[in-house]
Amino acid sequence: MLRGFRKPRFVTKCKSDIKMTKMRLEAIKKKRNAVQKFLKNDMADLLSSGLGINAYGRAEGLLVEQNMSACYESTENFLGCISSHLSLMQSQSECPEECKEAVPSLMYAAARFSDLPELRDLRTLFSEKYGNSLDPFLNKEVIIQNLLFKLLVIE
Repeated sequence: MLRGFRKPRFVTKCKSDIKMTKMRLEAIKKKRNAVQKFLKNDMADLLSSGLGINAYGRAEGLLVEQNMSACYESTENFLGCISSHLSLMQSQSECPEECKEAVPSLMYAAARFSDLPELRDLRTLFSEKYGNSLDPFLNKEVIIQNLLFKLLVIE
């Protein structure tokens, strides 16, 4: 009888994980913006001092920071999409068309962002509900950004 008054576990767990992830993302974005600003200023100082060779290293670091910021921004957008369609996700056994890109992209990101542990919880929830049936809908931009990040870090 009380079941109708309570929200299902899937919705409440998703909401809390999304809220915590968004809070973490805000802190991460502030930190990354500060690092980017520092790197830009440092590059300008090096170039004005005639040390252009040293500025190349800072430029590489800036590219890595900008790429990671883009990845976090995409993750935040996917979280917003899922958040706005949670009730639809709960009522349907299949993933709604609006979320077919967001769900697998967040599952992919969960394995790559160790600083967002709530994404792993979301990945578990989505895996239990949808399995691996959404892999073909994975956002290609997320994969490309991840590969670009790996290439910049390795070199």
